Amino acid sequence: MIDVKKLDEGLNKLNGFDLEAVEKEERLAGNTTLELSTSKSFQARLAARALNMNVHDLKSLPLKEYNQICLRVFGFLNEPVEPTT
Repeated sequence: MIDVKKLDEGLNKLNGFDLEAVEKEERLAGNTTLELSTSKSFQARLAARALNMNVHDLKSLPLKEYNQICLRVFGFLNEPVEPTT
């Protein structure tokens, strides 16, 4: 079982270079989804990077857990950013 708190912490540590590297990996893997943030495969790859684990290990999780992780990443990517003053 994936520790959601660890996933959230890992996602918060990633930066734009990480996002672009994962996007490149997904494209090289053949993902042609127009908006990658909607792709489960991309979400899983980003989660794997945040958790410092192999994406294939993450994808081998039980379906319900895998889907919940992907949904969490999707939510993270699409939540509004707090304005800074």
